[in-house]
Amino acid sequence: MRRTITWLLYILMGVQIVLGCAYFVSNFSVEQKFMEHYISVVPVGVTSLIQLILAGISTWYFIGKLGFLGHQGKEFLRGYICAFLLTVPYLLQMHMARLVWSLSLSCFLWMSGSLLEIMEQGVTKGRVCLLLGAYFLYGIICPDGLWLGGILLLSGYAFYLRGRKKEEDKNMQISIPKEEQTGGKFNFCLAVFGVACIIFLMNIGLNSAFPNARKIYRENNLGTAAVSRFVWPNFASNYFFWDEEVKTVLPEEDAVRLCQRIDLLEAEFYPAMVETYGTGKATKLCLEMGYRCLMDRSKETVLEIGRDFRDHFLIPFTIENNLQGKGVSLTAWNYGRMKSHTPVLVKYYYRYGIFELPFLLLGSLLLWGFFGGLCKPGKLLCFTVILYTLWYTMRSNLPIDYKLVLPVLFIWYLASIGGLLCQKEES
Repeated sequence: MRRTITWLLYILMGVQIVLGCAYFVSNFSVEQKFMEHYISVVPVGVTSLIQLILAGISTWYFIGKLGFLGHQGKEFLRGYICAFLLTVPYLLQMHMARLVWSLSLSCFLWMSGSLLEIMEQGVTKGRVCLLLGAYFLYGIICPDGLWLGGILLLSGYAFYLRGRKKEEDKNMQISIPKEEQTGGKFNFCLAVFGVACIIFLMNIGLNSAFPNARKIYRENNLGTAAVSRFVWPNFASNYFFWDEEVKTVLPEEDAVRLCQRIDLLEAEFYPAMVETYGTGKATKLCLEMGYRCLMDRSKETVLEIGRDFRDHFLIPFTIENNLQGKGVSLTAWNYGRMKSHTPVLVKYYYRYGIFELPFLLLGSLLLWGFFGGLCKPGKLLCFTVILYTLWYTMRSNLPIDYKLVLPVLFIWYLASIGGLLCQKEES
């Protein structure tokens, strides 16, 4: 029974790998027409190859830190699993596009792999330097990584300390590295905070130096997040409840127009507020608007947030619903960029990525049952999914965009073949 399930998983994975290789070869030099693509003098094909190689190296490294260390006889299967994760349609699309999301995913995997190594083997200067270096790159490439990466590092370290405390309580002999004894929790948190400050300052400089190139990748500030998440599309219906200072900047006819296009919040409304009142007061007024709308429309707002949380959390299945015309998202736009050159191949490749997932998950669940439970890093990965889901749910009320939550997609597909990892650990 176990052997049959294992081979079925291999076959399902193999079909995706073949489709992914066909897509890569047939679209090697094809530019996907994203509006937010970065400018590069390097040819598209070379950019795709570089991004794919970096993603492959980071995936190999991350899989190793899960406990799949590549001992003799395991290298081929480890490579097979990496090939599967690289050829997930939505991930491979990003690896072959001039967008920051492929590089940010690679940095995320390196950072997560380093964190898992520390959680498993303890703190050393070398491991902390590698971890902070990956965090630095993650925060520069994707500004959201400043916050998400910092929260992940501190939470992972807290998991690590909690695990060691449990071992101490059981009176087990623990060999604590010298660096950990002299550094400790304070030094680790201080190092993370210091790198976060450097990332923050460098992002300010980069945003000022390259305003157009960096604009699309900036995270929403508190002001735009509040009006986007809690106020839109109720600018007009709640207009008479706004402060007079807001009405001065936002005439009623503009409030009606804002209800039709959410992108105008960051493009027009918030800049006008900042120009009139300054950043501090503008943010304060926006937060007051968000609070008032939340109080007036509590049920409506909470239900909408709940739907977005569900859609981000179940992002692979959300993609399928979007393709069937359900929900508000950018899935159709992303799909259109991907299929422009080989529409028939992409049609089957894209849908196969969704079709295979339930079967892979079921197979892995059965294998977990045979081998007795999840792998050790499961708690951190579950925490990561919840963190990213919550962040991008509360960040704005913009349409769902799977580009933003590639780590969640990656973890879903990693979990779908997790039974193979556990099987190899136990065998």
